[in-house]
Amino acid sequence: MSVYLDHHAASPVEPEVLAAMDAARPRAWANPSSAHAAGRAARRVVEEAREALARAIGGLPADVVFTSGGTEACNLGVLGLARGAGGRVVTTALEHPAVAEAVRALGLEVVRVDAPGGVAPADLPLEGAALACVQWVNHETGSVLPVEAWARRCRELGVPLFVDACQALGKLPVDVGALGASVVALASSKIGGPPGAGALWIARGTEVTPRALGGGQERGRRAGSPDPVALAGFGAAAGRVEARLAAMPAVAVRRDRLEAALAEHGPVAGAGGPRVATVTNVAVRGWSGARLVAALDVEGVMTSHGAACSSGVDAPSAVLRAMYPEEPWRADSAVRLSLGPATTDADVEVAIAALEAVLGRQRTSSGF
Repeated sequence: MSVYLDHHAASPVEPEVLAAMDAARPRAWANPSSAHAAGRAARRVVEEAREALARAIGGLPADVVFTSGGTEACNLGVLGLARGAGGRVVTTALEHPAVAEAVRALGLEVVRVDAPGGVAPADLPLEGAALACVQWVNHETGSVLPVEAWARRCRELGVPLFVDACQALGKLPVDVGALGASVVALASSKIGGPPGAGALWIARGTEVTPRALGGGQERGRRAGSPDPVALAGFGAAAGRVEARLAAMPAVAVRRDRLEAALAEHGPVAGAGGPRVATVTNVAVRGWSGARLVAALDVEGVMTSHGAACSSGVDAPSAVLRAMYPEEPWRADSAVRLSLGPATTDADVEVAIAALEAVLGRQRTSSGF
């Protein structure tokens, strides 16, 4: 029996989403920018998806820019908001690589604040900043950052704010209108939609410089022909966000059962602070996270060591290094198990048994 516990990397595409994509294929093969009938049919698919996503996030369709995924949405939000060659960027040390690398590419002074909750809103060093960047939900630990407080402070000081909500949508209620950020990044693959589709919501009146050049698509904010079939799936997944939110209490029960077993083997990252229901991240002393992930995979349990975008790099987690600087071993020894609405009680029990089998072999071979 195979068990998939890597929903923070990509949530399995839901049957309803696959059905929507299949229904869109016969009428969505043309270039949606073309003026003829086939192009208009494809364009309708794109615009229906835009309307569905806008409803899911409390925004207006005209303010939604489609991208090729969450990474491009983050890149466009960070790089597109930056103005001029001066100033500094205020962010956290917990950001996803898609944000952290984009911030680095700006070439500006970077000020990174402490881990979640470590800085009071009034003490955020935002005065005179050119840009602020903060994630809503951490991809590795599920920690919920105080984005509302960041947004209030940024509005007071007139600082543009980028929010990475890729891991928040479907796990927490997202209302971009009430949040008050400048731009918000989203990803299809985190909510049961297909990969290859993302979006950036842009607040009315906010200027974002395009990063993909060559055409006037997306109201001139992102050049290139979109994939209408993938966007049909994104729209269908967005239409099911309320169902995903309704499932979170049950997901939390299963996560807590899994976490109780895992916590016997090491500390849980983010424990004691606000977290979403979908993930547990545990460091097992004496193991590298990559080796533990591989051992569990042999047992049929699919997990991860951290961000999927960094899986090809055998390096300690930058997130956990920032959160636990006095326990550096945790950054190398962590395993992330992330759940979704489709995760069952049986999946959790199989995962627990697999972990016990793997760690049991380690204890035996070590003479414990």
